[in-house]
Amino acid sequence: MLIPTPIGPFWLEVSPLGVRRLEAALFPRGKEATGPLAQEVAGAIEAYFRGERPDFLGIPLDYSGLHPWRAAVYEATRRIPYGTTRSYGALGRELGLPARAVGMALRASPFFLLVPAHRVIHADGRLGGFAGQEGLKLWLLRFEGAL
Repeated sequence: MLIPTPIGPFWLEVSPLGVRRLEAALFPRGKEATGPLAQEVAGAIEAYFRGERPDFLGIPLDYSGLHPWRAAVYEATRRIPYGTTRSYGALGRELGLPARAVGMALRASPFFLLVPAHRVIHADGRLGGFAGQEGLKLWLLRFEGAL
C-alpha cells in the first residue's frame, strides 16, 4: 500500500503478525498491504502529519527474522515520546548495548516513523546519521518541535 505524505510516499507491507515494512516508496517491493491493519497504519501516519501526535505503540510490528537485540532497540525507541530525543548512548545503556549497536539497528530499521529513529541523536546534540537523509531527520525533529 502506498501512503502519501508531505515528505513523499511510504510503502507498507504487513503480515499476520504485524507491520513487516514501512519505508520510503523509492522502490516498492513485496506484497501490497490490505485489510484493517493497513488502514490503521495509514490513518496513524495521516494523523501524525496532521500534528496529532500518535505514538504508534498499538500498531504491532513483525520482528520475524530479526535478532532479538534489534527488536529490543526498536521497542525502546518506540517509547521515546513525540517531540523529545534520547541519545544513542542512553538507549544503549538502557539495553546493555554499545551506542554503535543502537545506531546500526536504527539505520537498518524497516519501520519508518513507527520506530521513530529520528528521535535518537548524539549526546552532544548532533543529529547523527539517518541512512544518508539527515535533512529528513532534521525536518521530522522540527516538525515535532524537538529542536
